[in-house]
Amino acid sequence: MEFNYKKILPWVIFIIIIAVVGAWLIYRLTAEKGLQLLSPDGHEVWQAGKTYQITWKAKNIEKVGITLIKDKEPKESEWIVKDFPAAKRKYDWQIFVWQEPRQDYKIAIIEYPWQEGSKIDYSEKSFTILGPQFASCDSLSIEAEWPHLPSDFPNLRRVFITESSFKGNLEGLEGADKKCQTEAENKNFSGAWKAFLGDDTNLAVDRLDLEGIFVEARTAATLPEGKTCHRLLGKNFDEFFKRLSDSLIISQEKFGKEFSKNLENIWLGRVNKESKRDCIAVFVRYPSPDISLNYSFTTTCQNWTVSEDRVPGYPPKPDEKIELPVCYTPEGVRVNAAGLVGLSSGVIEKAAEQFFATSLGKTCNLSQRLLCIQQ
Repeated sequence: MEFNYKKILPWVIFIIIIAVVGAWLIYRLTAEKGLQLLSPDGHEVWQAGKTYQITWKAKNIEKVGITLIKDKEPKESEWIVKDFPAAKRKYDWQIFVWQEPRQDYKIAIIEYPWQEGSKIDYSEKSFTILGPQFASCDSLSIEAEWPHLPSDFPNLRRVFITESSFKGNLEGLEGADKKCQTEAENKNFSGAWKAFLGDDTNLAVDRLDLEGIFVEARTAATLPEGKTCHRLLGKNFDEFFKRLSDSLIISQEKFGKEFSKNLENIWLGRVNKESKRDCIAVFVRYPSPDISLNYSFTTTCQNWTVSEDRVPGYPPKPDEKIELPVCYTPEGVRVNAAGLVGLSSGVIEKAAEQFFATSLGKTCNLSQRLLCIQQ
């Protein structure tokens, strides 16, 4: 009896199709990954300082990470949590009390650790985070564990550090003051502002009005009646200035991390009578083998008019001669000073601990910030 292949061929094809479909279904159910963000999906209004739940669906994924994205600047994102079990399918997020209030936030949930081909999903639309609400600055002080004062508190002296950085040629003290005033106006800070800066003939403490309680100009919170709260920096100028020489850890506690970070590179010049007037060592990690470049005869970038790191024409050509001011090292060694620096803030190390310092000689070609005080 002859075998009829034509009769069984359709059944063979049918069985193959069933096998392929079955294998595909098994793969979908057991191997294919899936990740879907459920909440927030857009239009939510969340309050800084409170806790909200982020939820998702996950299939065949072990760990996830969650990031907060500013939608208008998608490259600006910050981690909310990393290496979190995907099977939990929810995360209780306590929004940082000082999270920037915006209306264009999105959440991204990512298969963690991220690599090419990993799953990712986003909020469908943007959601809003509102700023913190406090009944008074006292409640804010408790929340932040540091005193905050209301804007109508008597005799406040507001302070901020410029976002912009400038080389030593500030166009003199007048130019430095103008830079503070311009940035203050851009930040909508009212009043007149000056740079906390001194030159060879004008000490910073003499040319500025420094009476009052020092607070950060940036608003920490807005109260229901429209008043604002400001972080206490010092009960008076002496206390504030003394804290500029605290340890890094103490400074972060008293000034906050952002303010303390910006304090590391500020032009100061001659602050008071104790400020060095001439012949100062250049503050660098690795001193130059040319000792002349390790000392400067100016401590104010020549009254804030130069942006170079050394005297023009130095080192001289073989057939030239340059007259340089004389300086003496701490050991009493006589040197000709070729460096150009301005007195500045910075971080030094003592006994394995880091401290701020307010009289470091930094070369005038460095870009540094200004400390601005309301007058």
